[in-house]
Amino acid sequence: MTPEQEVRRGLEAKSLLDNPIYREAYQTIRDNIVTQLSLADTADDKRARLNNLLIALSKVEQYMKQVMASGVMAEMERERTLADKLFRRA
Repeated sequence: MTPEQEVRRGLEAKSLLDNPIYREAYQTIRDNIVTQLSLADTADDKRARLNNLLIALSKVEQYMKQVMASGVMAEMERERTLADKLFRRA
């Protein structure tokens, strides 16, 4: 993947994570899972599935944050490379 592609992916991930509809959906799903987990009469197998869903939901967000961070780092590297080229010419 080129640095430009990585920067673009990072910006897209940031845009998605900052999107109010995405945030609302994430929070609603998370709240529903936590509510179901808090019910005392939830069967063990259902509790295990809900716990797995909560972990999966968290992993999706972690992945998106990692893509965003990689994009930021690629942008910083691109700017540093451009600055190095400019200073070498001077």
